[in-house]
Amino acid sequence: MELKKENIHRMSGTVQSACQTVSFTLDDDFNVPDARPDVKMILREKGRIRVLEKKCNGGRLHIRGVLQADVLYIGEEGAGIYGMESELPFDEMIHMEQEDCSGITIRAELEDMTATMIHSRKLNVKALITVKAFCEEIEDEIVVTEAEGKGLFARAKDVNFTNLAAMRKDTIRIREEVTLPSSRPNIGEILYKELHLTVNESRVLEDELSVKGNMNVFLVYRGMGLKETPEFFETRLPFTGRFDLSGAMPSMIEDITPAVLQKNINIRPDEDGEERVIEVEAVLELDMKLYEEKELMVLEDIYSVAGHVNLQGRRELIPHLLMKNQSMGSFFGTYELPAREVTPMQISYGSCEVHPEKIGMEENKLSVEGMLEFKVLMVTGSDEQPYLGVKFYAPFRQEIEAKGINEECTYHVMPVVTDSSFQLYRSNELEWKAEVNFQTIMFCNTPEYMVTGAEFVPFTEEELAGRHSMIGYRSEAGDNLWSVGKRFHVSPEMVAQQNNLEEEMIPAGKMLLLICNGNN
Repeated sequence: MELKKENIHRMSGTVQSACQTVSFTLDDDFNVPDARPDVKMILREKGRIRVLEKKCNGGRLHIRGVLQADVLYIGEEGAGIYGMESELPFDEMIHMEQEDCSGITIRAELEDMTATMIHSRKLNVKALITVKAFCEEIEDEIVVTEAEGKGLFARAKDVNFTNLAAMRKDTIRIREEVTLPSSRPNIGEILYKELHLTVNESRVLEDELSVKGNMNVFLVYRGMGLKETPEFFETRLPFTGRFDLSGAMPSMIEDITPAVLQKNINIRPDEDGEERVIEVEAVLELDMKLYEEKELMVLEDIYSVAGHVNLQGRRELIPHLLMKNQSMGSFFGTYELPAREVTPMQISYGSCEVHPEKIGMEENKLSVEGMLEFKVLMVTGSDEQPYLGVKFYAPFRQEIEAKGINEECTYHVMPVVTDSSFQLYRSNELEWKAEVNFQTIMFCNTPEYMVTGAEFVPFTEEELAGRHSMIGYRSEAGDNLWSVGKRFHVSPEMVAQQNNLEEEMIPAGKMLLLICNGNN
């Protein structure tokens, strides 16, 4: 007996079934550089996590990294705006469930960061960092698709499933530039900078993958020859990147998780030699998975008229793509500004970040709950304190339609803020709006019995001697041509031909005549 086998590829782990999730607080101080004036008030802070090293030893995962903290503040001298940055190291150990954690993927997320004054020359930074360590490996499920041999009969069925076609990581370097409008002064000194990068769209092409997104740039700078008045500049730069992916086809389904490894903003002269060109550069790592819908004929039963067939098989959960979509959530509200001596007159810049905290399955839907984090920089009417910065949070809940969802489903939800806007309402209230794109891919698993192996054992001489050439059998409830043929080692066709049966199912209580000659 010869067997033909094929592999079904699938993931052994998913984002929500992370091996370990560890949260820790980073609490550290840093001094104001000597070249900077004393701090009067902090306006805005921004943090970014960089994992520098990971080591695995005996089920313990050692992670070393830094928190890069950028702070924008009002100085004591002349109430000017200044910026500074510092790197705060962290060193953590995660205990894994398995001894070998060399294939672990690490994702470090900055949940929250707050900078406060200890005194005018020293700041304190508190940050909540979450590290997710999880396994994502390709599992091969071997199934039997054909069986050949004399006197051998096999019953097959079509199985539709979503096959993991490729899994890889790659990086892309994105470079864009923009020239300051003519109404803006030349750049003399950059005081503070932010770069937010989002991937809004991905598409599988012939042998390559295309991604599109935006880089939101915010600069605070001092104009050339100007000492006090800072300039605020923001812009959105679209980008497109392509990866070579041998074997990729437009019919495949992509699941992309981006991570920013490096980002930088530089200034260079324009054609006239003036510092007016802003160069933006980022290194983006994409964790890419490609899936394809496949149909496979697999064997679920085998028997022979000349002997016994010992089957090996098991019931497996076969993945099916339930949905892949983008669900837009629109959120809005108001925030009452704390009572202050100064009155905000105009909004200079505002941003929003999304922090999902809980994703749960409900009837025919997923629910995503979390917090929206807002940071707003405003201009006041005061000469002593011309700027004001606030940070506040708002809860959100988004429901994503998912018909057919059950406990056997796995999913990956990636929320991305696509737009945010702010407006002063009266003198003590902010109106805010935020658009969030919930990019979701979901797989549901269907239990299927699969034959994974078979062994043919011919009848012994004693079994052959004891076999009857003709058998009379009264059918039982649930009998069909296949089950009767397998029970008495005759072909299903002969069962139907010898008893004038036209249907697969056999009525209960029907008297059947079976002729067994070992060759049918």
